[in-house]
Amino acid sequence: MTVVVSEEALQGNLKDFPLAALMRSLESKSRTGALSLAGGGEIWFSDGRVYLATTNEGSPLSAVLFGADVGALSDIEALFALPDTEPTVLDQVLTARPECEPLIRRLLHEYNLNSLFELLVPSEAAFTFEAGRSHRLGDRLAGDTGTLLAQAEHRVEIWRRIASRIPSTSAAFRLAASLPDSNFERLVTADEWVYLAKLNGRTTVADVITLTGESAFRVCSTLYRLLLEGLIEEVG
Repeated sequence: MTVVVSEEALQGNLKDFPLAALMRSLESKSRTGALSLAGGGEIWFSDGRVYLATTNEGSPLSAVLFGADVGALSDIEALFALPDTEPTVLDQVLTARPECEPLIRRLLHEYNLNSLFELLVPSEAAFTFEAGRSHRLGDRLAGDTGTLLAQAEHRVEIWRRIASRIPSTSAAFRLAASLPDSNFERLVTADEWVYLAKLNGRTTVADVITLTGESAFRVCSTLYRLLLEGLIEEVG
């Protein structure tokens, strides 16, 4: 195992120091800075608390805040482009629109959870932790690292079960020809109907992800539940 540690930096390989253990170590030592993974992905800490996790495939943060209806997309992008000497993006946004904090907190938590879920895939990537480095977003809504990590690890475990029934996003599904039994009753939620309405036997899981704009985890976990209940069936 080769891990180089100093007050300023921490570097090594995820093969020797798995990401979950690394994050818990940074949390226990109340470290502030950015953890960068080779090949993409960064996790930002403030006193051991995570306030941002990103991947190469993730949506722009400006789009996440735009979803909270805090202003025009161009104005939000301009805030991210300001120098670090200016107040952070969250400080400026929440000063102007304090009523948006609960929604922004929820959207950022889901964004970070989705990113961490992807980053927890076993890897041998090199990592570097740069102490003191900060992100323009700001750490105003930093959350408990242990809680976020536990939720992401739970998703990874669920994903393993999903993969046993939906091994590929190229799979296509349709409504089941018949219900599990004649007495079966089930209230379909509005979220589930969005997916069910798109299942015609030709639309793939990847198509549903693209059409809905939802994360792969959310789409696949919903389809997995519907599959287990016998409401849909795989084609071919």
